[in-house]
Amino acid sequence: MNLRATLAAVCLSLGLTVTASPALAQQPAKPAPAKPAPAKPAPKPGDKPVEAAADKPADGAEPSAPAAPAIPALADTLTGDAKADYDSGKLLYGDGDFAGALVKFGASYDKSKDARLLWNMAACEKNLRHYAKALALVRRYQAEGGALLTEEDKNDAAELIKVIEPLTAKLRLRVNEPGASVKVDDEVIGDTPVEPVTVDIGTRRVQITKAEFEPYTKEVAVGGAAEIAVDVSLVKIVHEGKLIVRAPADSTIYIDGKVVGTGTYTTTLASGGHSLRVTAPKMVPYQSELYIQDKQTREVPVTLQPEPSKGLPLWAWIAGGAVVAGGLVAGGIAAFGNPADKYEGPSGTLSPGVVQANHPFQF
Repeated sequence: MNLRATLAAVCLSLGLTVTASPALAQQPAKPAPAKPAPAKPAPKPGDKPVEAAADKPADGAEPSAPAAPAIPALADTLTGDAKADYDSGKLLYGDGDFAGALVKFGASYDKSKDARLLWNMAACEKNLRHYAKALALVRRYQAEGGALLTEEDKNDAAELIKVIEPLTAKLRLRVNEPGASVKVDDEVIGDTPVEPVTVDIGTRRVQITKAEFEPYTKEVAVGGAAEIAVDVSLVKIVHEGKLIVRAPADSTIYIDGKVVGTGTYTTTLASGGHSLRVTAPKMVPYQSELYIQDKQTREVPVTLQPEPSKGLPLWAWIAGGAVVAGGLVAGGIAAFGNPADKYEGPSGTLSPGVVQANHPFQF
């Protein structure tokens, strides 16, 4: 369909029409053949020769410029898979499946590089309400169309840009870190620094990420301003966590072998493993290994136990031993009596404490 035939509707309602071919240049009608000029009389003998005059049209008018060659229709220039994708795109567009038609027209463009397909793709994006993308495609259509576009086609595109452009705005992102990945509405824009991005008016979702930095996400309201600037300061991730030690007031706290405080102590430590030791006079030292996680708080309650007795002084052991030993002896005598007092057999001939093993006792 001729682009010129659709421009009026486009400018009024932003309706774009898929084109089948550009406008064909009309050939001017061929002039009727001129009547043959009468033959010149033969020169008479003795006459001077006459120089031949340059051929001119019978009416004396200058010859017209040659007509511009006709631009072949888009459907006539596409072949193979490019033609098949184009035909499928037209069917989908006519059925209202603009997303599917966009894919097919894009595939046809990738195979043929015919810039007129960019117009069809712009029509799909407009109907999907992607005005910034439609605007970009029309500008590419202008830049790549070249000899395929007539002056009228170029004017039509310029008028369409005037209609779509107020529905978009420029979004300038100023980021303090280079090499950060930028997305707008989940579409990759590039790595910082980036040029201002043309976006649709409305609420746009900006995402900026970089390794070792906190991710940045923000909803940006885009109005009718020509350009909106957003300043972004990425914050470096600090790998650290918080430790709280709750110990007796008179205790001394060591972290990684260094004295850091007493009693209840709070600090920030680098993420990873650390050693904790808590001591107090006459108490058993407390010691443990800790693992600190990023942005986490670890609380350690510490209860110290009294040291066990290390033993009595030497004099106490000696006196006590005598008392204990004497008590056992006395107790033994009291409990069992004197064995000599109860023995009623012969006195024998062996010294006390000596037993002759090869003779049995006799009673």
